[in-house]
Amino acid sequence: MTHKRARTLAGIAILAGALAQAPSTQAGPGDTPLPTFADGKPAQAVYVALGVIKNNNLETDVVCTSLDGSPVDIGFQVFDETGALRNNVAAPGTLCNGGTRSGLACTVDNSLDAVNGCPGATCPACCVPGSGAILAVGPGRTVTIGTAGTAQLHEDETMVMNTAGNGVPNLRNGSGRVVATSPNVFCTAMVADKLHTICDPAAP
Repeated sequence: MTHKRARTLAGIAILAGALAQAPSTQAGPGDTPLPTFADGKPAQAVYVALGVIKNNNLETDVVCTSLDGSPVDIGFQVFDETGALRNNVAAPGTLCNGGTRSGLACTVDNSLDAVNGCPGATCPACCVPGSGAILAVGPGRTVTIGTAGTAQLHEDETMVMNTAGNGVPNLRNGSGRVVATSPNVFCTAMVADKLHTICDPAAP
């Protein structure tokens, strides 16, 4: 082996080692950190959707059923073509919008009056879910979370997109991740027409 070739190989080895040790950019459903829901409960990934679209009046819905024996939190995170996370399922409301705590700061625990001083056992109108999240989904319940409301389907929850990534409020080649507080949540995804319903062409 020549001296020049040895130096080249050594340089490549050093570069490869530096790249291997460099911190990776967190992006997309594979390496974006898992969130904590607005009620303080940690999430785990339960479903990944490819080809998430929010463009040209097409929207993406995920339909999820909980097979857990206890209430679970479910959220739908979406990522644009750059891999940027475009909504925050963890973001709680800042102020209560009703009840005896109206106008006061929300807390993260929406179950205990002793903690919150909120009206009712489930603290209504105080602690709210983040964008694209539904808290305390009951056993056996099915919920639909969409990138927006559609004329064709029913959505229990929709989301507001942030300005990360490409900065525009659409997803042309997006992806998605459903997160939940239990692994016993099963989902499917579909793209739906935002403006039109399906009609029988033979109908008058």
